[in-house]
Amino acid sequence: MEIIPVIDIMGGNVVHAQGGNRDNYPLLESVLSSSHEPIQLVADLLRFYSFSTIYIADLDAIEKGEKNTDLYAELSARYPGVQFFLDMGIKDQAEWQYLMTYSNIKAVIGSESLQEIEWLKTAEVKDKSILSLDFKQGQFLGNTQLLQQVYWSERIIVMNIDRVGAQQGPDITLLKQLQQQTSVSRLIAAGGVRNQHDLAQLQQQGINQVLIASALHDGRITSSML
Repeated sequence: MEIIPVIDIMGGNVVHAQGGNRDNYPLLESVLSSSHEPIQLVADLLRFYSFSTIYIADLDAIEKGEKNTDLYAELSARYPGVQFFLDMGIKDQAEWQYLMTYSNIKAVIGSESLQEIEWLKTAEVKDKSILSLDFKQGQFLGNTQLLQQVYWSERIIVMNIDRVGAQQGPDITLLKQLQQQTSVSRLIAAGGVRNQHDLAQLQQQGINQVLIASALHDGRITSSML
């Protein structure tokens, strides 16, 4: 199983995402780093473990359309050996196209932000992107047509925003529902992982990639476990 650490950025600082209430996200407190600066936190994460992929959520871009393009360029240039999954609140193909200039940044297309959907059907988009199916309070966020496989990329993030930082465990029921539609190996679990037991449960469901933040930063998942 591949663990993909998550970095949530707001106002230029790394914050601790908790249940989707983005207005009240506190600054990150981590046993892995004393820094709230995104570039330094990436360095500290890589010192902790040689992650091959890191997920970045630019919350200012997602919430307000304020994209930190300087940060994207610096991340790509400074860490060429790392693949970044980047959610910058992509609304349409023109915004997606901007990220294609970076060879080590893969665009995350979040259903909650997306306004135009037909362009997702093209082979290039499916290959070079990751669609995130976002759920909150039991509801799908975005155009419900996105739940049809014809729009899906090669890999799909299943994001339960309520579970993020909430210490409730992963949403196995939601994952099972989507597994009935596609190959289980396509799904990336996001939200709720607390410990090794949760990871084992996901493995039993056939999930081989998972996004994690809190359990890394509070020390419940250690480098030896990884």
